[in-house]
Amino acid sequence: MKNSLNTKTPVLSLVFFILLNSNSWSQITQDYLQFSQLDPFGSARIQAMGGAFHALGGGVSSLHFNPAASAVNINSKVDFGLTIGGRKTKSNFSGSQNSSKDNYFDFGHAGGLIVAEQINENSPWRKISFGFSMATLKNFDQSIAVSGNTDFGLSNYFSDRAQGTALSELQLGSGETLGSAYAYLGNTLGRGAQLGLLAYQAYLINPVNEANNNINYVSAVNDLRRQNTFQELGGSMRQFNLNIATQYGDDLFLGLNINSHILRYTRSNIVSESSVAANSPLQGLTYRSFERTDGEGFSVQAGAIYTPGDHWRMSLSYDSPTWWQLTEESTESLSSSFIINQGLENYSMDPDVRNYYEPYRLRTPGQWNAGLAYVFGPQGLISASISHKDYSAGAFNNNGSEFFQSANAQVQRLYDQSISAKIGGEYRYGPWRLRAGYWMETQSLKDSGLDDNFGYSYGFGFYGGGWSIDAALVNTSLNSSTALYQEENRFTTNLTNQSFILSFGIDL
Repeated sequence: MKNSLNTKTPVLSLVFFILLNSNSWSQITQDYLQFSQLDPFGSARIQAMGGAFHALGGGVSSLHFNPAASAVNINSKVDFGLTIGGRKTKSNFSGSQNSSKDNYFDFGHAGGLIVAEQINENSPWRKISFGFSMATLKNFDQSIAVSGNTDFGLSNYFSDRAQGTALSELQLGSGETLGSAYAYLGNTLGRGAQLGLLAYQAYLINPVNEANNNINYVSAVNDLRRQNTFQELGGSMRQFNLNIATQYGDDLFLGLNINSHILRYTRSNIVSESSVAANSPLQGLTYRSFERTDGEGFSVQAGAIYTPGDHWRMSLSYDSPTWWQLTEESTESLSSSFIINQGLENYSMDPDVRNYYEPYRLRTPGQWNAGLAYVFGPQGLISASISHKDYSAGAFNNNGSEFFQSANAQVQRLYDQSISAKIGGEYRYGPWRLRAGYWMETQSLKDSGLDDNFGYSYGFGFYGGGWSIDAALVNTSLNSSTALYQEENRFTTNLTNQSFILSFGIDL
């Protein structure tokens, strides 16, 4: 880890600074799920049909579902689309419920493809197509408000993290500032020592004894507390693909995508506590933190579409795991208020230091997809698809570090295989198209008791002979379970999202 204060300091390994702690495993495995689950994405036509597009072509965005789709297109084309959405997040913590709302805007998709017919009519290879496309796979913008009573407060969390750090390291020396001590501990002893420093200086933890070599700590307050958490997420995950596809004979289409991914993810947390008991010395404490993750990834996709006759369409495709290279940075501060000798004492611990962490690798799981569609001539079509993803199959650095081995064990313990099913239809009346769709995904968390995720959508389109405009209204409901810092304070959330997608396409 590298700390930014006034001068640069050496970079140490991520494994070194985090230390072995179940709360760290909890946070990083929750990030793993964030980066593995995708939002509904693609053009307005695709999303209006519930994403059931694995067996169909038509439009550039279909390349992200099945790379063989580009060869199904008759004409070269370009398209792009915009998304406007609103979200409502309901939380439940120990029976206390809260809600928050957000709005967002995104450039959802853009790309183009070129279709070239085979000149040699005697060859079974009828055509070849090339495509490039960008799609926003996930928009992270979301705020979460949580409140409830807890016996395991922030002081318990800080005392857990401080274990093993000598008391002398948490005391400021002559002429030493909080920021310089914080930066020094981050580069030598790690995150646990940094958190212990803040908590000790804010009088949240006490040493078991006053010896300089003491390494054991207890919470200064152990009564029931009211905890309020506000979390704000931001950023996006985008995929850029290079596509090549071909048609063999009359019925078989094959394709391949080479994908590049970009991740930008921020998380801002404000956790405040006050004692429920009127006679408690704790009047309040607030912990603020900001974390940013940036990453680049790589994946491949391969797929086939088979059209036995004029009506049926069948498909099989595979999305490889995404191999990520990620970097992180963070800041934090802590403040507390206590009644001491019948007077109010306020302590503010802001080291004004930014932590930079050693890059690490993450592999998010791949996915198999199968699709089936029936085309009713010029009147319309109905399409369905099913996908399988094993959320327990992802992994962090396989470099022998004990921390990442423990995090990978957590991934295997917490997450499960998931099946998603999608169905959608399109009815055509002259130049007009009416569409509707539905999808569901089984819960990825083992034994969570949470409902499955689902969504429904509808929309319309207009084809003007060489150009098209499509619109969709998409509704989703996502359920999750989250532990912010402490497993003991796990809460559940239900995120309902309503988005409007507008897409434009032009045949070349």
